[in-house]
Amino acid sequence: MSSHPSPQELRRKWKAANAEPAGSPQRLAAYRELAESCPAFVPNLLALGRAMRLDREQVADPAAYLAETERVIQTAVDVSAGAPEPLIEQGHFLDTLKNSPAEAEQAFASAANAALGLLEEAYVGWIRVLGQQGRVDEATEIAERAKRHLPDSSAIDEALRFAVSGSHR
Repeated sequence: MSSHPSPQELRRKWKAANAEPAGSPQRLAAYRELAESCPAFVPNLLALGRAMRLDREQVADPAAYLAETERVIQTAVDVSAGAPEPLIEQGHFLDTLKNSPAEAEQAFASAANAALGLLEEAYVGWIRVLGQQGRVDEATEIAERAKRHLPDSSAIDEALRFAVSGSHR
């Protein structure tokens, strides 16, 4: 039984795959090989799915290729637990290859909602640490920017109250 590649080894192999010429069989083969050795490495699954979606010229069995592409992208969605980037790739796949705009809409909507949740979390953390450092003016400026994107966010309001109050943990 072989051991699982280390994070450094995964990144090295992924970087090598990305160095292959775009659209080349070598790049696709390198992505596939890495997916076989680590089927839960989402950056590679996304790169493989994207390459398959964009470089589908001259395939021997288009139906099998489409099924493989869908399986790769769905695996990325599944193992990423709702992260936005795989959902975006799934949306593109559903729109361009499956001609299913209603399903694509759901994928894009889920991606947008997940991204907004991450954006809110990032802004809240940023505002809080600025407050912890006594940088209230900057925290206020970031909170104003955040509220342009997320006007109804009570978490951003709370983070700014924390930053302004000076109650640092």
